[in-house]
Amino acid sequence: MSNKTPSPTKRPARQATGARLAPDARRAHLLSVGAAAFGANAYDDVQIDQIAQQAGVSRGLLYHYFPGKQEFFAAIVEDGYEDILRVTLPDPALPPLAQLQTSLEAYFDHVAEHPHTYRALFRSAASAHQGVQAVVQRNLDTQAQRIMVALAPMAPASPLLKLSVRAWLAFLVHAALDWLDSQPPLDRQAVIRACTAALVGAVGGVPPGTCDV
Repeated sequence: MSNKTPSPTKRPARQATGARLAPDARRAHLLSVGAAAFGANAYDDVQIDQIAQQAGVSRGLLYHYFPGKQEFFAAIVEDGYEDILRVTLPDPALPPLAQLQTSLEAYFDHVAEHPHTYRALFRSAASAHQGVQAVVQRNLDTQAQRIMVALAPMAPASPLLKLSVRAWLAFLVHAALDWLDSQPPLDRQAVIRACTAALVGAVGGVPPGTCDV
């Protein structure tokens, strides 16, 4: 009979939390947890203490990165919009309609991969403070400008074209939100085709020669 002492059972490694990450990764982790919270709840219903607990960090550590709830949510909105603008950057070498379709494919890919962030951007932001709403409007302006440059590359966009594009962006947001929530799921390609047709229809009243679609 052996008197050898059995080796202790090795404990599984604990999953790293936000408190154990490098600064950049920690910030990204906090933004991800925050996006999930704001995407599932109205802005006023989200508590910073709950987010800190879910992220595995202290409230003080979260406030080290973001001075307050408003600044935290503004960072979530800004970060989410930067991602959308990055993945939907159009290729100016393509015809306008091809640019639109390629960007819409990337747009809906991003929505599917980041549903909580998308809901936070376009649902919770509506009830947030003016600083957050300013971020939303600034980024919508950037999206609108991209579309107008593709549709009217040789001349300044007319007021009617600006109105049409901004109205279509509102349509796009609601279409994407409804697509996320639809049960049973709506066909993704059918939704993209509907969005494409909606823009073509929206700019159909623009005087000939001022729009390339």
